This record gives sequence, C-alpha cells and structure tokens, in this order.
Amino acid sequence: MSLTKRQSEIIDAALKLTAEGGIQNLTIKNLGNALGITEPAIYRHFRSKSEIVRTMIGRFDEAVPAESAELHGIEAIAAFARNRFGQVQADPPLAQVMFAEELFMADAEFSERMLEMMHRHKETLERHFREAQERGEIRKDLPVDMLFRLFFGPVRLLIKQWGMARGAFDLRRKGEELLNALRLTLR
Repeated sequence: MSLTKRQSEIIDAALKLTAEGGIQNLTIKNLGNALGITEPAIYRHFRSKSEIVRTMIGRFDEAVPAESAELHGIEAIAAFARNRFGQVQADPPLAQVMFAEELFMADAEFSERMLEMMHRHKETLERHFREAQERGEIRKDLPVDMLFRLFFGPVRLLIKQWGMARGAFDLRRKGEELLNALRLTLR
C-alpha cells in the first residue's frame, strides 16, 4: 500500500487519536483538529473513516517484513518479534493499538480484517516453529499452535507493558531478554 505524505500524516494522527482515546476518539472532526486541516481536506485523501481504519490495519500487516530466504526456524521467529519491537519503538501509538483488537470488535469488517491478519501471521510463525522442531532447535512434544501461543503471548504482553509505561524501558533490550528466555524454555 503506497500512501502519499498527507495520507501517512492522517494515518499517524488516526493511530495517535485511537491510542489516546479508543476508536470512538477517531472521528473526522478530531482528525482535522489534530492535523490543523478541515474535514473536507481529509476526504480528499480518504473516502471515509472506514477507509482510514482499514489503512491503519493494513499498516500493521505491511510492517511485517517479507520473509527472508536466509532465515529459518528459531531465527525467523526471533526476526518477526524483533521487527515488532522495532516497529512500535519507532511509532509508539502502535503499542497501544496494534494488539488492541477489542478496539475493532464492534465493527464486523474491522474485526474480520484483524482476524485475517492474525491468521496470516500465525500461519507464517507456525511454519517456522515446524522448521525449528525439525532442526532440533526447540522441543518437538508441543503442537505448533501451542508453541505460537507460548511465544506470541509474552511478546504481546511486553509490547503492551512498554506502551502502558510510555516507553519507560528499552523495548529492544527487554525483547532480547524475552527471546533468550523463550529459547531456553522451548529448548
């Protein structure tokens, strides 16, 4: 998804408004006020609030890097987590919105988009967990869907804590500590 500079600014403001006050805080009027532009000016870049929210969700999804043919197993899994840590550290409102699916639950379309994104990421990570098991990097006695939950739950929690603490600790450093602990646990 290629955005213009102004569209990116609108999405940044939409993320910030959503992080500060939930999805109900994301109105075209509030966006205009936050950006110092008129409501009709926003409609020149997006047809509706729905399109803005779809674009926000798309930003989460697109931020996952294309898979590297060089990374496999546990290293590919760690790269996915490191990407998420770097993404939210560079754009703090993402920490409060990215894993707040409940913000989107009231709207069937948004909820469905979030679920589709989660399933794509889950499938990718499960494939890497299978590789890690085959390579002997992690234990083989747990199903990959359970490994996904055991891995991704703590990653999400750490990102949430960092967001709620307003970036009070080094997310990347704590993320590496978490990845090391998970490696030991799953070995």
